[in-house]
Amino acid sequence: MDIELSVVIVEYHSISEIMQCVASIKTHIKMPYEIIVSSNSCYDKLQQEEIDHTDANIRWLFNEKNGGFAYAMNEGLKIAKGSYLVIMNSDCALISDLDDMINFMDCHPEIGAIAPQMKDPNGNIQDTARPYVTLPRYLWRQIKRIIGHKTSILDTDMNYNKIQTVDWLIGAFIMVSRKAYEATGGLDESYFLYAEDLDWCTRIRQKGFEIVYYPKAVMIYKGTRRARSNSKYAKIFIQSHIRYWKRFGYFYGFPRRRHIFFATK
Repeated sequence: MDIELSVVIVEYHSISEIMQCVASIKTHIKMPYEIIVSSNSCYDKLQQEEIDHTDANIRWLFNEKNGGFAYAMNEGLKIAKGSYLVIMNSDCALISDLDDMINFMDCHPEIGAIAPQMKDPNGNIQDTARPYVTLPRYLWRQIKRIIGHKTSILDTDMNYNKIQTVDWLIGAFIMVSRKAYEATGGLDESYFLYAEDLDWCTRIRQKGFEIVYYPKAVMIYKGTRRARSNSKYAKIFIQSHIRYWKRFGYFYGFPRRRHIFFATK
């Protein structure tokens, strides 16, 4: 049976989270699929053998180095066999099926990347579909976070219950068509962490595909947000965005999206 969907998850000393994530996939994905876990933990051979036998549904890939998020994801995507490819965080859990979302992609081949609505464990919608990050918008978001003490800042101009095109999707969960993956070559490994999802969505649109937010599918996403509490990760976060701006522009230069709202049945 041909594999329709490949799910790639990065593991970094997060075995228990991986198992919870995998359990949600088993419950909610019905079509033929595979799960690839790309580990950056650099476990020794004995640990690798023990981990490799924890779940027969998981295809483990033990990387020789911790090359970052994009690196680990690309290692998994290289061996993925599905027509559709998902990158997924270990701290995510599906709470609805993905069949409708895949059928939607089948009906709209112009879509290169799509993601479900994401909620925090308390049921609040998260800001996982966002406008492009310009330098002014980045600074304004930080001010709003500090003043409002918010972890998620929703776009007041966006209806989060509508299927629609968006500028980009956060890398906690992105489903891409194989055509979009092959056109872009996957994630850019020059980003160690952060902004690689923003970069990928930008390049997918440059190749003529659209990026879509699909709230008919829902998942839970915890989100560690380490860049807001750890100076090391904050530095990486800023460096990654500077890399992005040098490539696409600090104020403008991003490929514009078509503003489309899709009808629902």
